[in-house]
Amino acid sequence: MKLLLAITFLYACNFLYAQDTLKIYRWEEVQRANPDTILAIDASKLKWEKIPENLYSFKNLKYLNVSKNKLKELPLEMGVFKQLKTLDATKNNIDASPIVICQLPKLQRFHAARNKISSLPACIGYLTDLKVLDIWDNPINSLPEELLNLKKLEAVDMRSIMLGPRFQQKWEQSMPQVKWYFDPPCHCVE
Repeated sequence: MKLLLAITFLYACNFLYAQDTLKIYRWEEVQRANPDTILAIDASKLKWEKIPENLYSFKNLKYLNVSKNKLKELPLEMGVFKQLKTLDATKNNIDASPIVICQLPKLQRFHAARNKISSLPACIGYLTDLKVLDIWDNPINSLPEELLNLKKLEAVDMRSIMLGPRFQQKWEQSMPQVKWYFDPPCHCVE
């Protein structure tokens, strides 16, 4: 009986773990694949200046890495990725507010470090599953108050951004459940 219980427990644990494990395919590998069967794509380091149209056919994506490209924006067409949990757009040339993230209701991790983003959209407050917001090394000097709505938020990385002590204290006190990553405060005008 104990053996049967142990086997059942191990099977259940393996099944649950397998649900979170995704096979991540490189962009080159998915060109001839059935888009409905691909859940994770790594399209990093491809020198893209814009997202290719055929990427939007992979509507079931849960993970998308477009880091280390030359993207200037995250286009609204990316809103087709309704199942997306992780979006990595680190180290591009994105300078527009990434409003498309507001169309991604299941987004849990948004990595947009080392871009030129100067503001986040207020609608970010609708991303109730968001856990990680990685925006370090962007020229952001304010955050939308709607960020306070994100009860599952665990970490915000704003290192390499010149921020004053009042800004840092305000957010650390307003959201104490969040691990804030700041550089030491600057002695700049707030």
